[in-house]
Amino acid sequence: MKGEQDHITIPGRFFPARSSCAVPVSLVVGPNGFFLRPDGEQTSIIEHPGRPQFDAPIGRAPRRLSLPDGALFETEDLSGADALARGSAGQILHEAEGFQRRLILIVALSLVGVYAIWRFALPALVAVAVWLTPPPLKRAMDAGTLQSFDTAIAEPSMLDDAQKDSIQGIFDDLLRELPDDERTRFDFDLTFRQIDGIGPNAFALPGGTIVMTDAFVAAFDDPDIIGSVLGHEIAHVVSQHGLEQLYRSLGIYVLVALIAGDTGPILNDILLEGGVLLSLSHSREHEREADDFGMRLAADAGYDPEGLLRFFETLPDAQSSDSNWFSTHPSSGERIEAIKDFIEDR
Repeated sequence: MKGEQDHITIPGRFFPARSSCAVPVSLVVGPNGFFLRPDGEQTSIIEHPGRPQFDAPIGRAPRRLSLPDGALFETEDLSGADALARGSAGQILHEAEGFQRRLILIVALSLVGVYAIWRFALPALVAVAVWLTPPPLKRAMDAGTLQSFDTAIAEPSMLDDAQKDSIQGIFDDLLRELPDDERTRFDFDLTFRQIDGIGPNAFALPGGTIVMTDAFVAAFDDPDIIGSVLGHEIAHVVSQHGLEQLYRSLGIYVLVALIAGDTGPILNDILLEGGVLLSLSHSREHEREADDFGMRLAADAGYDPEGLLRFFETLPDAQSSDSNWFSTHPSSGERIEAIKDFIEDR
């Protein structure tokens, strides 16, 4: 593109109407219109008032200017054509589609925004979602999870009534020590299952259902250990750790689905069928909270909270029997030391 005083000149080719013969010309645009001048000549072959309107840009293809009589001007001076077309809808779209340095900044800011949502907004949304979850939905989640569990890997318990009643008595002792509002807020229920492959295990569901395996009862007949572990699981229910983990894990997906208006399948497939709940692991923070709460609850109910420490010390031996308690209750030396500190500070 060349500037001649207040004129803009763009080199190109002229195709007369209904002809494929190209004539080298220059498009000269002035304040009162534009004209086409064959190269090396001073006489214009076409003059037209107004500003030339190029066709919408297509990648790096030559730009075209259609003339009223059917003739065509074509140029490979894309920057010149773009300068003339600046501000048109087609040009704005063309520029938006092109790679520009500011896109790097936009992408970086988007990543920062996503991190900020995950780090700060998501926890707040999770807390609100947990608070707003009605008890009937929690009960439905428990029932769906148990049904999924029973269909996949669980069998009815083989424990006799005396064994079940003994552990149920410990469970009832612990529940009596809960504040009235926490005891009545959940439908606490202790149930037993025969589950091959996961060994001594116990886990809590959001609505208050606590499942203990037959292998756990066979491996640990110490009331203090049973009381401490059940106290730990009750703590997960009261603190809503399972529901919080569920909403945190599915937060972005659920948010997108809610915006799209597709909540029905989510409730059915994720919340009520229970497969996701069974796959979640508690965070270390949740485990430390449950340890502290469970040991205090066990002590208040008359059980030695050191039972939780003995449980951890015994569990590695039990793991040879395919124990999988750590799969949903990650442990660490730091956690065991915290339990020891709690016992020493009593």
